[in-house]
Amino acid sequence: MVSSMDGGAWCARDISLRAQKKFLSRVGGTSSARALVLDEHAAKLLDQFLSVLRERVEKREAEKLVKHVIKAAVKLGVLRRHGQLSAADERALAAFRSKFHTVLMAVVSFCEVEFSYDRGFLQDALRESHQSLKSVVERHLSDKSVSRLAGVFGLASRGELLDSLFAGPLDDDVTKLARMLRKELDRGLL
Repeated sequence: MVSSMDGGAWCARDISLRAQKKFLSRVGGTSSARALVLDEHAAKLLDQFLSVLRERVEKREAEKLVKHVIKAAVKLGVLRRHGQLSAADERALAAFRSKFHTVLMAVVSFCEVEFSYDRGFLQDALRESHQSLKSVVERHLSDKSVSRLAGVFGLASRGELLDSLFAGPLDDDVTKLARMLRKELDRGLL
């Protein structure tokens, strides 16, 4: 398989593995590295999300967004596994998961129920998710990581992007992403 570094196909798993190797070489051991490998379901979801984004934003911007999501998740996972998060941080992460779950449920609903799309609701839910996550990230990660996450949520909240996804007929990639999200939500994994 050709990795994304060789100019071949871009893949969430490749980026995840590179981020894990780089970060863990500084803070963790080999058992931590094995525990953080991006699972197959998450990799497929991120790859489908990337396919959806590539149709709507510049390819490089889409890839950068997914890469930043992976890096932040890896870094927070390492901090959590090594007991570096306080009780307040854990509560903030739980609030983030709850708010982001609302975002995912809304996305699925917009795809399953005609004329249910509400841009304002989704933008508010994304903003609240970002604020919950930002409170943890600011205390533990670099300013660069905080800025990257702001960029991720900024792009994801763009009205034009959201309208292109959910206003009007849905394209096959968006429908496939919604089905994948529904499956993971039903399994309790998201």
